[in-house]
Amino acid sequence: MNNNTLFFRTELGNHELQARTPGFPIKQRQLLFLVDGQKRIEDMLAFNPDIEDLKLRLVKLQEMGLIATEDLKSFAMPSIFDATIQGEPEPVSSNKALPSAKALQNVRRIITMTDQTYLGNKLEFMLTDVFDVLKSTDELQFCIDRWQRAMREAGHSDLADSYMWQIRSALSD
Repeated sequence: MNNNTLFFRTELGNHELQARTPGFPIKQRQLLFLVDGQKRIEDMLAFNPDIEDLKLRLVKLQEMGLIATEDLKSFAMPSIFDATIQGEPEPVSSNKALPSAKALQNVRRIITMTDQTYLGNKLEFMLTDVFDVLKSTDELQFCIDRWQRAMREAGHSDLADSYMWQIRSALSD
């Protein structure tokens, strides 16, 4: 990451600014607000002159899926969305081992946030009874399919597609 790196907010980042999740660090929220797709790291130094701290905060926002760099913005999204646009979720292979704990944590965070915001905690029991005790990729796929179906049934197909991209990204790490 150099000082000319350009960042933009993801859909999840825009949602965080609107939702103002309790407990989200104020300095992170302020930095997230500054990220607008036009400011580079060097532009943000006026707000946080400690470049190392600034870069650490930006990396944290990236890891949370709230911002991305300009080169990821032009990433070929249709190839990632192909299965979900047609309503066919791409299955997670049951021959694979479960993803890393960090990847699962990121997927759970996305499902939890969208469940609270758009579904009125409809999936709360699925998360605690199934997701939190996953033993196979089939169970993981069940949770993702159930979440995606609930989002579509609630009229949030576009959001489901957007967040599905982030879920796939988290699982590919």
